[in-house]
Parts: sequence; C-alpha cells; structure tokens
Amino acid sequence: MKHQHPIPASKAEPPPPRGAGQAHLTNMTLARQAMVDCTSVGENMPRLGLFYGPSGYGKSVGAAFVAARFDAGYVEAKSIWTQRSLLSELARSIGITRIERTGPRILDQLIEQLRAHPRPLIIDEMDYLVKKQMVDIIRDIHDATSVAILMIGEEALPAKLREWERFDNRILVRAPAQPASEDDALKLRDAYRGEVAIADDLAIEFCRACGGVTRRIVINLEIAQNLALDAGEAAIDRAWWGNRRVETGALPVRRVAERGA
Repeated sequence: MKHQHPIPASKAEPPPPRGAGQAHLTNMTLARQAMVDCTSVGENMPRLGLFYGPSGYGKSVGAAFVAARFDAGYVEAKSIWTQRSLLSELARSIGITRIERTGPRILDQLIEQLRAHPRPLIIDEMDYLVKKQMVDIIRDIHDATSVAILMIGEEALPAKLREWERFDNRILVRAPAQPASEDDALKLRDAYRGEVAIADDLAIEFCRACGGVTRRIVINLEIAQNLALDAGEAAIDRAWWGNRRVETGALPVRRVAERGA
C-alpha cells in the first residue's frame, strides 16, 4: 500500500462553526473518535473505520457532524446505486465537477484528487454497498491513497464484511453506536425546545421507553409538544403525561368490541 503522512490534527479537525445549535450527543463523540483514530495512525497502517449500530441511534447525525469537523467527503449510499453511481457521488463529494464517463476513469480521477488534496471520506448506508458487492471499490481507493474512510452501517455490518477477508483485515476501528443516555435525552429536549417546557422526568421517560433510540425520543418530544399546546399547557412533566402511550414502534393493542355493545 502506498501511504501519505497523517493529516495533522489541527488541520484534520477544525473547530465547529460558532452558533451551531445542535445537541452534542454521545454518538457524535464516538463517531468523531473513530475518525480521529483513523486519521492519526502512523504510515503503513490501514485507515478504514466502522461506526455501526441499530437504526435510529443517530449514526447519520454523528456522521454528518464528523464530516463537518474533518472537512470530509460524505456520501449516503442508495439501494439502486451502481458502481458508477458510487464513484460519481464520491467524486462530487470531494469537489470534482467534470466527472469522467466510465467507472475506471472516475476511479482514477478520485485517486488523483485525493493524492493531491487528501480528505477523509465518510460513506453512510454502507450496507447497500456490501449487498451490491461493491466493497472492493472502497479498498481500491483506500490502498491507492491511504485517506481515512469511515463507513456507517447497521448492527450486522462488521459480520457482513468478514466475508471479504482482504477488506476486513484493513479495518482499523470498529466503533459500536450506543443507545441515547438520559443526558442525551435532555440535550435532545433542549435542542428541540418549542413553546412548551418539557420536564426532565418526562424526557427521561421517553428515553427509557424507547430503549435509547434517538429518532423515537425526538418523535415523542414532538408529540408531547403538540398535545400540550392542544391542552393549553405551557409546561408538562411525567405526572401530566400520565398513562398516555409513548410511541415506541410497537403496534397498539386492538380493542375488541364487546358483544351487544
């Protein structure tokens, strides 16, 4: 493998933009650390990283955060992508505007650009590329440039990649995403704050009931806001919520009408 010097930390990770009013969640920190580990290794070391976990854990939010911090090229794979689709989107993500017509020539463009101007790459929804047998394209880019490449996918992604031994043995970091903590739930509550004040105990109850799935916590915070507004409440807590249903994805129990009713 041909390697370049590691990207200096000060250059690889510029400070976040001022005024970015986004909740800084646990998985954003974990995704950032995975990228730091991939970019700070010495020469002749692989720089592939995995950040994986169940759907709804906020992995893509973490990936977008890391992309901004590291000025990384970021793509989100789609189910219908071909090899050319993947290469074209990667090329656009690092600023190539005049993209060649064929896959091999685009690959050459990518490698040339990344050698001249090294930037980490982030590939979200990596599971689609595994399913389409496009893993070796990522290895080609990695081996020819040695830029750090962080791949985001579902819980089973590490196991799927073991089928490609020559790829799997280049993976330096395997970072599992974590369920949202109570502290994360409070940060989400604050980030999505609307007209209604939601007490700590209710935000934490949403987190517990949803098993730490970030997306569902946000959905319930939004539902609570709307219910409180309809009821004319300016502040709500766990006691006000009472026995209302928390949206966890479980199907509601069907109520069978009594005979003769």
